[in-house]
Amino acid sequence: MAVATPAHPRAGKPAHAAPGAEARAPTPPAARALLVAFTASLVYACFASGATALPQESWLELALAVIATVAAGVWLYGSGIALRASPLGIAGIGLLVLFAAWAAASIAYSVAPDRSWAEVNRVIAFALTALIGVFIGSSLPRAAERVGLALAVAALPVALYALGGKTLPGVHIGNLVNLDQAGSFNRLRAPLGYWNALALVCVTGALPLLRLAADPSRLPWRRAGALVGVFVLVLVVGLTYSRGGVLALVAGVATLTALGTERVRTLVFFGSALVASVLPLSIALGRADLTRDIVPLAQRQDDALAVFAAVIAVGALLVLWGRALVAVESGPVFTPARGRAIGRPVAAVLGVVVVLGVIGSLATGKAQDTFATFKDPQGAAALTDPNRLLSSNSGNRWVWWKEAAGAWSDKPVAGWGAGSFPVTHRLYRELPLSVLQPHSVPLQWLAEDGLVGFLLAAGGLLALLAAALARVRGLPWSVSGAPPARGASAALLAVAVAWGVHSLFEWDWDIPAVTLPMLLCLGVLAARPAHGGRPLAARGLVMTAVTVGFVLFTVSALLPAIAKTKTSSALEAVGNDKVSEAQLADAAAQAELAARLNPLSADPLIAASDIAERRRRPDQARAYLLRAVRRQPYDVDAWTHLIRTEFLRGDRAAVRRASVKALDLDPISAATFGLAYRARQNSVLPSESASATGSPLPTQVPITTP
Repeated sequence: MAVATPAHPRAGKPAHAAPGAEARAPTPPAARALLVAFTASLVYACFASGATALPQESWLELALAVIATVAAGVWLYGSGIALRASPLGIAGIGLLVLFAAWAAASIAYSVAPDRSWAEVNRVIAFALTALIGVFIGSSLPRAAERVGLALAVAALPVALYALGGKTLPGVHIGNLVNLDQAGSFNRLRAPLGYWNALALVCVTGALPLLRLAADPSRLPWRRAGALVGVFVLVLVVGLTYSRGGVLALVAGVATLTALGTERVRTLVFFGSALVASVLPLSIALGRADLTRDIVPLAQRQDDALAVFAAVIAVGALLVLWGRALVAVESGPVFTPARGRAIGRPVAAVLGVVVVLGVIGSLATGKAQDTFATFKDPQGAAALTDPNRLLSSNSGNRWVWWKEAAGAWSDKPVAGWGAGSFPVTHRLYRELPLSVLQPHSVPLQWLAEDGLVGFLLAAGGLLALLAAALARVRGLPWSVSGAPPARGASAALLAVAVAWGVHSLFEWDWDIPAVTLPMLLCLGVLAARPAHGGRPLAARGLVMTAVTVGFVLFTVSALLPAIAKTKTSSALEAVGNDKVSEAQLADAAAQAELAARLNPLSADPLIAASDIAERRRRPDQARAYLLRAVRRQPYDVDAWTHLIRTEFLRGDRAAVRRASVKALDLDPISAATFGLAYRARQNSVLPSESASATGSPLPTQVPITTP
């Protein structure tokens, strides 16, 4: 089965074209523009803190929707864009669409309906990304190679910006550039705001660059430049102190080596980049001022300059080394036959070493000790301690995984609602650790979306992965003088494998900046070059459906973003000591509008209640909060605000009722307990309460505690 495509003269070459035919094919401007637009969106996502929050995530979703819609229009009515995918690729995208529909259905019973709405928009954007990948893979000659280069182009400025925190922290250009991002936390995390996400972005760019460095058909200076790029990206991965990033890098390189065309070259160039990173890493990790938090800029600058000098010197030497490798690689040691001959014995030896290591660990009891350390929430190394790279502690992940498993066990089929873990985790936690995700994408799907959602989401990704693997395995090994399509495709598959490994112990699904590259790679590999074909029937009907879908998705993405912006603007008035009554009235109107724009969120109503309190209108503040707890009965923040408001009104009975609800939703929160206790102790007696003969609270949905 394949998607029908309109005929046009530049739709690409057949999959069985002769070597070099694809390289000679003209590049359709529309397909090239499609890739450039996506790359720009990806760069924006990285520099917008990963696009994990509103309104930045909404702007990214709208950009992807525009790109996909324009591509569909050109496919239907223009030339240069084709659409053809393997049956597994079509099934994978279809399952992602069904997962979005399932998330939308979960809004009806979700304990966090506003987060479920956000999840629907996110999944639709992810499905659109895979579709964009199919457009690019069907239309662009040497699509795998060009997409890999685009991912590297997106990752390198991110890595260089992050590296500035350890090399040139004094560089500050107005509000545009400020490289002093490692002052509060010495562990690199900017511009994504999360070190593990930064590491994965660097891995995503390093794998295609490593393939380019090992490609014997490329010019020597390009290969040397690619090697320097791999060095920079690997160095940043090390400076994030991300164990997950290191595992993802190892998994990606192993996949590229196993399925690529240049095994020996890949390992040699990767080893060269690793060795080159030793010197700057040693300096950065050996200077106390660069490994401690909250160190003044003046105190860090001299050590940072030492790291900068090491990076420049090693980079220059690496260029010379890369050129030297290119000069000697014509010998027999670098031939594909030698690589295959060496690979099997090496893999066998590594397998034996791993098996012996496991047996030794079990026999000596070290495996049990390691597992105990992994589970211990008290034994976690400091978040910004470089020694954590050698620690086996899970960093509280085991605690969060148990919470997710508990949530799933109580609602195994449908889950608690898409995006609901920040709420349900309060019901199941045994330690006062606040978190928004369980740090495991599969467990997050199970807890939030149940078995049905897990099968749809995991099935969609596995179908796309199977289509990508079939594409890579079906390509011939590189022939001298021909573009190494298999090697470039293996690099994209390696990106997907690295994401898959990383997602087992991270919350990558909620970070578009790290998930979009993976889906784009899978979409490109699931595509099939279009050659000829019949004009698509009912183009007008298809374009009408695309336009309607675009409008609906635009509205769905914009409303929460606008509501969030107006809520934040309204809250600014509350924090301003010199605000006038007119400004407070305007802020209240903005909060009311936000509540109408996003009828699933309690945040605008909580903001409106804060404004009403500032205006000395306790009854109005209480009314807003009653609307908030009706809208979201599981929102503990709304209940704690209600406790305070009822205390200010002097209603002990209402305080008691709100306290019981808040503590049901968050039973081990010291802050909630303390607020409830103080409010009850300091409020009036029940006989003096305005609600002595009746509850002022509305009937609520029963709270089911585990």
